[in-house]
Amino acid sequence: MVQLLETLEPSITKVNLGNTETTGRASRRPAAHPTVAERAFAPLDGKVVLITGANSGIGFATARELAQDGATIVMICRHLARGTAARDEIARLAAGAEPVLFLADLSSQRAIREAAEKIRNQYGHIDILINNAGAVFGRRELTVDGIEKTFATNHLAPFLLTNLLLDRVRAAPAGRIVNITSEIYGTALDFDNLQGERRYNFFAAYRKSKLENILFTYELARRLEGTNTTVNCVSPGPTATRFGGEMRGVQALFPAIMKRIPFLFVSPEKGARTPIYVATAHELAGKSGRFFFRCRETPTKPITHDVALAQRLWALSEELVAGSA
Repeated sequence: MVQLLETLEPSITKVNLGNTETTGRASRRPAAHPTVAERAFAPLDGKVVLITGANSGIGFATARELAQDGATIVMICRHLARGTAARDEIARLAAGAEPVLFLADLSSQRAIREAAEKIRNQYGHIDILINNAGAVFGRRELTVDGIEKTFATNHLAPFLLTNLLLDRVRAAPAGRIVNITSEIYGTALDFDNLQGERRYNFFAAYRKSKLENILFTYELARRLEGTNTTVNCVSPGPTATRFGGEMRGVQALFPAIMKRIPFLFVSPEKGARTPIYVATAHELAGKSGRFFFRCRETPTKPITHDVALAQRLWALSEELVAGSA
């Protein structure tokens, strides 16, 4: 197993899958699965919750539970059949309005803009935005916009969608943005190889995109200071989902083997506890620019607090999405 991991990404053997490397003492752990009564929006009746990748895994489990609590679920999914099946299941359990499905391939900036425009036309405000969708690609591929797919789907998609809908989140009384990242995020950002131009390793690309999620979260939090909107990022921990299921060849062995380790991966329902907690917990009202792992606020590596790096990534991201406007 160790030899396989070292082949896939040399630094993985140095990563603790159970926690992040920290720079200080973490706060006391709250209840692992807060009840509805403990949440800021309890009950969630009428609250508009937008979730990307809501047709399976953590996104589906999150949407299903929040719908049961009375939230109006807005789903962005890529596949019509899967999205429709998930919407129907969520509608069966929903305590409030029926969920609404929008289709978009989040690797396409045009698709993101079209979905965002439809959502803007239908909703005057969004109480909670959960950027959940993510992907991993075994070989380097380019999107229709000419951008490497991991970078486009995992970073540029939530960056663009959030900025397109930010005024709708800010229109909510206490808007919350939750970005899904990972505790195994990268430790460096090489702008000369940001899209795997020189060398590509699927696991390194994934870890780098998760670092970009944190940098984006922290920079957005700085820009939202003094407003009624907060943004935080969460890692649900290793979760048994369809993630990596579309990979082929030797690279597909990595997620397949890892998911067979019974003590390492939790169910999607357990994985969803952290985004649900951060999206709704009463005690987190007004807290922004934080990282949560398994419902616990956790300090992150020094690179995530590099303001100049975050601002450089933000500026480059703006350039890369400007062409699709």
